Amino acid sequence: MGRLGILAGGGDLPQIGMREALAAGEDPLFLSIAESDFTPGKYPDRVVPIRIAKIGGLLKSCKANGIDRLLLLGKVKKEIIFKSMNFDLKAIALLARMVNRHDYSIFKTVAEEFEKEGIRILSQKTYLKSLLLPQGRYTKKALDKRQLADVEFGMEYAEKIAHLDIGQTVVVLDKSVLAVEAVEGTDLAIRRGGSFAKKDKAVVCKSSKPSQDDRFDLPTVGVETLKTMKESDCEILSLREGETIVVDPPEFIRLAEKLKIHILSIGRGNLSKINSTQKRLPEI
Repeated sequence: MGRLGILAGGGDLPQIGMREALAAGEDPLFLSIAESDFTPGKYPDRVVPIRIAKIGGLLKSCKANGIDRLLLLGKVKKEIIFKSMNFDLKAIALLARMVNRHDYSIFKTVAEEFEKEGIRILSQKTYLKSLLLPQGRYTKKALDKRQLADVEFGMEYAEKIAHLDIGQTVVVLDKSVLAVEAVEGTDLAIRRGGSFAKKDKAVVCKSSKPSQDDRFDLPTVGVETLKTMKESDCEILSLREGETIVVDPPEFIRLAEKLKIHILSIGRGNLSKINSTQKRLPEI
C-alpha cells in the first residue's frame, strides 16, 4: 500500500485528519492548497505545497511522494472558481469536459482522472468518525412544538438545496425560509437570515444530499458557527446525523450550552422522540 495524502485547505480538519491518520499507523503528507488559509499546525515537516489550478502538478506531486490515496479536508472558498486563475493544461482539459461548474461536477471529474492514475479519493469520514454526532438532542432544554415544526420544515429545504448543489444551509422562522446558503458560505448565510428574524430567534438547518458522496464536501460546523448564530439571533442548529462533521464536539456542545443554542442531530427517525431526551457524548 502506498502513502496517504491529505489535500488540505483551511481550518482545523486537516490537522485532525493528520493526527488520526498518524495514530492509525499511516505516514501521511499534507498537499497544502496555496489558495486556501491552510496552516500546518504541529506538522510543518509533512507539507508539500500545491496549487488547486495545477491539476497536472498535483498528480506529479502525488506520484513523486508515493501517494495512492487522498483525503480532501479543510475549507477552500468556492468563489475561487470565478477568479482568473492560471490553469495548467490538465486542468483546462478537465474543465472542458465538465457539464457545469457546480462543486460536485468539478470534484467528480477530477476524482475520475485521479482514479485513472491509480490514486483513490477516500471518504472524509475515514479518520474523522469521532466528529460525527449520533442522532439525538445534545443540549439540555427540549424544543417546543413551534421550534420542532421549524426544524422539520428547515431540514426538508436544506436537503433540497443540497440536492441541487446550491448549498447545505437554510435559515428559517415560522415555516418561512429567510436565507439559503450559496457561494458565500454558511456564516454569511446565517448572518443574512438572522437579520430578518428581528425580535424572534431563527433556526439554522444544515443537511447533506439524500445520497451524499462522502468523499467530498460533507457539511461541517464548529464553534465559529455557534458564535455567528449567537450574533445573528439564531437559537437552534439542526444537523444531519452521521453526515455532519462537528469540529471538537465536546467544546462545541459546551459552547452551545453557554450560548443557549439548541443542538439537534437528526436522522430519519421520529423528531419528537429525538427531542425527548438529552444525548451525552461518550467519555474520552
